[in-house]
Amino acid sequence: MWTELRQLGIEIGESTVRLYVQEKRTPAKPAFVPLTFTPGERAEFDFGEAMVKLQGQPIKVPFLAGRLRFSGAMFVECFPTQRQEAFLVGQCHAFEFWGGVPRMVVYDNLKPAVLQILQGHSRREHEVFLHFHSVYRFEALFANVHAGWEKGSVENLVGYARRNYFVPLPEGTNLETINAGLRENCHADQQRIMAGRTEPIEKRLAFERTQLGPLPAHAPEIGPVAEVLVHSTGRVRFQTNDYSVPIQYAYRRVTLKADPFRVRLYAGSELVADHPRCYDKRQAIEDWRHYLPLLLQKSFAVPFASVLRHADLPASFEAARQDLVARRSDGNREFVRLLELCLTHSVEAVEAALALARGQGGWSADTVRHLLTWAAEPAATPALDPARYPAYQQAGASPNLSVYDQLLETRP
Repeated sequence: MWTELRQLGIEIGESTVRLYVQEKRTPAKPAFVPLTFTPGERAEFDFGEAMVKLQGQPIKVPFLAGRLRFSGAMFVECFPTQRQEAFLVGQCHAFEFWGGVPRMVVYDNLKPAVLQILQGHSRREHEVFLHFHSVYRFEALFANVHAGWEKGSVENLVGYARRNYFVPLPEGTNLETINAGLRENCHADQQRIMAGRTEPIEKRLAFERTQLGPLPAHAPEIGPVAEVLVHSTGRVRFQTNDYSVPIQYAYRRVTLKADPFRVRLYAGSELVADHPRCYDKRQAIEDWRHYLPLLLQKSFAVPFASVLRHADLPASFEAARQDLVARRSDGNREFVRLLELCLTHSVEAVEAALALARGQGGWSADTVRHLLTWAAEPAATPALDPARYPAYQQAGASPNLSVYDQLLETRP
């Protein structure tokens, strides 16, 4: 640039040109306006990601973080996905946790809420999201693109939660267990006094609750709802996966309702099946209890039934089935009768009674049933004290059983 200027006859020093270019390349540092909020005025939400241990295996999961700006009360919940139903359910749980609804909620331009970014803060929102915040009666405000400081409180919360609540990795058999621990952490955090304040979060939240809007009397349905046909295999299909229902509903239509964690199926208003939601593809999620009536009729299928091969039953049950098959021609059917006891008793109780029955030698499902009944009965009445009731201890005359021989006589 300096060379070209010299060629044009402009007398200028090289250092002057370098200084000018340096000033143009250095962006101006932004300035910010300090903000303050009244009770119940504003909350912020955003998604983050963290590692957890599910059934001993480390896995990365999204979590929704939210904070009330006046009190600083937080809410953190993990989900298996960042789909729209997780985004909405998380906010429902946060409002319930805080005890009310703020007048305004600020978001990033999340896909579950925004269809199109327009000029300034204007957005074309998803109809489902529009319905959601109209039911909860709050104003949705979206931050400008690449302007995270417009919701800096929740941006900081995402990092704070990851550093404090996901180290060491929280463990559980499912996300519901982990979320219970996160909720306890959110309660415990309310004892903290935030920088620049003199009162703990808990005290400020108690006052802010009086200014929050009420929760709706009837919460909106969140998540997919559809009428589905039960196939001949006692399954319904939802997002490439198959979920079982009791076999008596085969060829009938039932209502499917899904949330981020569960898939529930209803016949009319009656809940007939409840499964954990699966996000893999082409999987079968089955409950062996749904097939017991059919297995009684088709006992030949018991050894090969996928629902039993993948059942959450102790190994002792399969050992019992093999024992029954070795001793009885109807061993598989008798095994199904044994499984029916798990409909009215816990699997652990049936397993304990089964172990006791097998230890006594010859056994059957009826033996196990009697043992379960006996275990459920109150303790037996103690024997009479012979010192106080000597008459009851005297042996009576032996009964004459010969009279029963008359039943064997043949009469003309």
